[in-house]
Amino acid sequence: MDLKSVRCFVEVAEKLHFGRAAERLRLAQSVVSRQVAGLEQELGVRLLERHKRAPIRLTAAGALFLDEARAALARFERAELVVRQAGRGERGRLEIGYVASATWSGLLPSAVFHHRRERPGVTVSLTEMETWRQLEALEEGRIDVGFLRPRPDYPPGLAVLPQLREPILLALRADHPLAVDAGAIPAARLADEDFAVPQADDRVGFGGHTMAIGRAGGFSPRIVHHVRDFISVLNLVGVGLAVAAVPSSLQRVRLPDVVYRPLADCEVFAELVAAFRRSGNAAVVRSFVRVLRARGETVLPVRLD
Repeated sequence: MDLKSVRCFVEVAEKLHFGRAAERLRLAQSVVSRQVAGLEQELGVRLLERHKRAPIRLTAAGALFLDEARAALARFERAELVVRQAGRGERGRLEIGYVASATWSGLLPSAVFHHRRERPGVTVSLTEMETWRQLEALEEGRIDVGFLRPRPDYPPGLAVLPQLREPILLALRADHPLAVDAGAIPAARLADEDFAVPQADDRVGFGGHTMAIGRAGGFSPRIVHHVRDFISVLNLVGVGLAVAAVPSSLQRVRLPDVVYRPLADCEVFAELVAAFRRSGNAAVVRSFVRVLRARGETVLPVRLD
């Protein structure tokens, strides 16, 4: 049983006329007649009563089959629509990994919102993950796109798009001597401070940014606390155990005993990139990457709220 013969039968059954059905289907009447006859032969039952001097009528079996045939055609048309939409990136599932600051900066919410406005049929799953975990998940195909901190190098097969560049601020306890003045803090005045760093690696990420502050101030920073994330960093700052270099967007996280100050003589920037596989991506991933390319890189100014 093929779809063409089923469609021919449904049209004839609804019109009760081979000629009008053929006209609707844009087929020759003889073709429609053969399709219906072939369907009856395949099913082993007569679906239509044909008389030269009387209108066509459905048999009892034909009436039952008509309901099922309509439903089957509707399901097939739905399936055809869905697969075509998937091929255009309008349907499917998008797995996204992200570091927390991609949320605070507004990068992740904005990118996903704009894509969903264009592709409302796409299901988006968001998972917070450290940068190194995202790189592993991308290689293994567990996520499609990652919003992460840039690395000196990336696994083969991954492409990277710069998405955000923002200034580094210093987070201090509110009663810290350097926090009394609301002005910018010279890097050299941090020589005696203990630093807290998230996901610490002294060569990259905020470990690297902290070392850059030390170079600007002529000292080697004491990175005493190595913690998982910026919330843990702010907790250490809030209890007076450390100061920390943080992205300016972290100001949106308000803790009662923590303040943020700019650096006077040290321009250090934090960056976020979007990473994805170069090949083998579904259309829905490619459509999201197009949104990221169109957005380009955003540079956030220093803003002390």
